[in-house]
Amino acid sequence: MNKTKIISAILLTLGLTVDALAENGFYGGVGIGQATIDACDGVANCDDEDTSWKVFGGWEMNSNIAFEAGWVDFGEISGSAGGSAVSAEADGWTLAAKGILPVNEQFGVFGKFGMIMWDVEGGGAASGMDDDGTDPMYGLGAQYMFTDQLGIVGEWEWYDIDSDIDLFSIGALFKF
Repeated sequence: MNKTKIISAILLTLGLTVDALAENGFYGGVGIGQATIDACDGVANCDDEDTSWKVFGGWEMNSNIAFEAGWVDFGEISGSAGGSAVSAEADGWTLAAKGILPVNEQFGVFGKFGMIMWDVEGGGAASGMDDDGTDPMYGLGAQYMFTDQLGIVGEWEWYDIDSDIDLFSIGALFKF
């Protein structure tokens, strides 16, 4: 039995077909942007912005509701405290529900609300610091589809980690 038949049998067992998967809006993408981390209290010469990137994937149940998961790297903040260099890097896994408002067949706007499971690691004088947790996140964005499978997405996301993080990003969207 070849792999396609095995996969089809598994999906059929789950009540899905290959056609249903294609029609129900599975998507994936990558994004790059600018993260601002509000964590400069008591830190001199603080650089609280860095390049951020993310990988995401999701499922559009219909034209108005989607669920999305992803991984985001917020980059690094750095500065000095007590005459020593300090830095911290943050990243995390996200899971969110999206409400989508299609404007036309190519363009739509959305809002999303979910959670981030994050990790922060210190460097320099903060070396050895390691913190993690799970907190809320939300965002607003827009997407434009050039074809049925390829589009662009721009969004602002806010993460309620120990310190607030704002992320403005632009990315490529691929629908399967």
